[in-house]
Amino acid sequence: MKILITRPEPDGSRLARILKKMGHETRIAPMMHIETFGDRKIDADGAQALLITSANGARALGPALKERKIKVFAVGDATAEAVRQEGFNDVAAAGGDVHSLAAKVVADAKPEDGRLIHVAGSEVAGDLSGMLTEKGFQCERVVLYEALPVTSLETRIVKEIKAGAIPAALFYSPRTAAIFAGLVVASGLAPYLKNMTAYCLSAAVAEKISELSWEAVEVAAEPNQENLLALLTAVGQAKHKLHSDETPRERKMSDKNSGKTEGEAKTAVPVAGTDKSETKTAGNTASEGATESAATEKPKSRAGLIVGALVVVFCLGLAAWPLLYPKVEPYLPAETAAIISGQFGKATASDMSDATAAIEAVRDNLKTEYAALSDRISALEEKVANTAGGTVTDDGQLATLSGALKEELNGLSGKIEEQQENLAAALEKLDRQQDSIAELEKAEPAVADLSPEVQNQIVDLKTALLDIKTQMSSLQTELASDRDTVKAQASQISSLEGALKAEIAGKTEEEAENQRTLMLLAVGQLQRETRTNEPFENGLKQVSAVANDKFAGLLEQLQPIAPVGAPTMASLQRDFASIATDISQSARLPSEETWYGQALHRIASAIKFRRVDDYEGDDVDAIVARAEQSLANNDLDKAVAEIDKLSGAAADVAAPWLEKAKTRLTVEQSINGLLQAATTTAVSAPTSN
Repeated sequence: MKILITRPEPDGSRLARILKKMGHETRIAPMMHIETFGDRKIDADGAQALLITSANGARALGPALKERKIKVFAVGDATAEAVRQEGFNDVAAAGGDVHSLAAKVVADAKPEDGRLIHVAGSEVAGDLSGMLTEKGFQCERVVLYEALPVTSLETRIVKEIKAGAIPAALFYSPRTAAIFAGLVVASGLAPYLKNMTAYCLSAAVAEKISELSWEAVEVAAEPNQENLLALLTAVGQAKHKLHSDETPRERKMSDKNSGKTEGEAKTAVPVAGTDKSETKTAGNTASEGATESAATEKPKSRAGLIVGALVVVFCLGLAAWPLLYPKVEPYLPAETAAIISGQFGKATASDMSDATAAIEAVRDNLKTEYAALSDRISALEEKVANTAGGTVTDDGQLATLSGALKEELNGLSGKIEEQQENLAAALEKLDRQQDSIAELEKAEPAVADLSPEVQNQIVDLKTALLDIKTQMSSLQTELASDRDTVKAQASQISSLEGALKAEIAGKTEEEAENQRTLMLLAVGQLQRETRTNEPFENGLKQVSAVANDKFAGLLEQLQPIAPVGAPTMASLQRDFASIATDISQSARLPSEETWYGQALHRIASAIKFRRVDDYEGDDVDAIVARAEQSLANNDLDKAVAEIDKLSGAAADVAAPWLEKAKTRLTVEQSINGLLQAATTTAVSAPTSN
């Protein structure tokens, strides 16, 4: 079937491919041209979902919005698939119209979750925003494309519509239908639509073309493409069945007009018997006319002629029956034709018994008619002999007629004998069929002929099966094509995934490098603050803000020191120089508990001395000398290690300085640890990729 497609591109070409696979021929006549506003963008901040009411809106959405994680509500399955092709995954499909879309949004979304964005064209069907506003939603409409109507139909389409070559047209939207109706009226094509059927996606679409004179307007059970295309198959099968039903109906009318019914066929033999009684009456009349010939001889002779003519007509009809039967056979009831021809097809045993009885009756009647005809022929011959004198008075006309009658009767006798031979052959054939039936009864029951209704149903089922096979073949081809497409898309996705991973890795490395840079800057600032004996809480907070968990141990060591600060290296050197002699003398002087010890301590406080050149040994002077030398070399770690070796009074004298030195040492070691950890991470990070 040739179908007119009114959808705009690229949907029109896609629909044409589907119809071609279904076995239809198509003509594409888009009622609109789609122009997308490529410079317009969508601000989805604060929006909970997008509303898409057409595949054109879905295609315009892709370039207008980078975000792909937002929820999308589509008007139907086809639109939802178009949205998914643009990269959106969270897509919900409604039932195919704005009412079902509004119901879907109300059921799955909440007004307090954010505003809704309706992506549409310059003209929309239905008040979707109004429906949702009544339910408390904030709905914003964004126009991303414009559907421009065409101003005329192609010349080829116009010619085919006028010629009645396009029996069907598909309409998917109210606006498309309205544009088509306007073009048809403007171009004068309205009278030519009486042989076309309009297939509409919904009642709203059908309403736009209801003023036109279509052969029929079909509306899909549900507003989606699957149900719309199902109408093509359903209506086509209905028309096919209607055409099939008309043939048996015409045959029944022919049977009725022929005047041959089943009952009349069964009473055909008794009617022949009526002719026999009429013949006898005619014969009696002829005899009576013969006895009265003396008074009115001429009228009696004419009565005999009439009777003779009737006999001739009957015999002629009987003789011409074999020639007439083939022509009247199509108009006879099936059983009458079977009985006359002696052919019963695939009959059951009970049917064959009835047929045998009917043939036996025909044979008996033919024998009776043959005997009656023989009697009538003898009577006519006798009458001709008795009226021989009258033939002379009738100017030889009766003699001529008698001769013709004899010749005709002789011919009829020969044809009757031929009919008897045919009857004998039919009986012989019947006997053979009876034998065949007996053999079939011994084997398997014969299957009765199917009724015309069942045969029509079988034809419909075979047609449907053929359509299904065709569709399956098309689906298999399409599936193979889809598989190739999926493979190609999988390859593209794999490439994109690799590129994305590389980009993410690059961004991750960049972010890590930025983090390391911030860490080094913060530690440097902290180091500058710790070089004095002032508190360094601010510097420690900056480091803590950018540091991760692996720096936690080092930062914990600095927490108690930051509020008060740590002594500087210079102050430690000065303090040690002032207590170094006290440390040495405290080791040599006795205890102050005796008067002798007290006296020595007073003398030592006035006169202080120690050895500064003795670096060897484990005595106090050597330890203090080495510690002092280490401090001079800024080696606080080694100096602290030496002072830790002291014990007794020397250790007590050195304890306050040692505590300060360890505080400074802790700060220095922590800062160095932070710098080393940050620097090591920066160096090793690239190799980890």
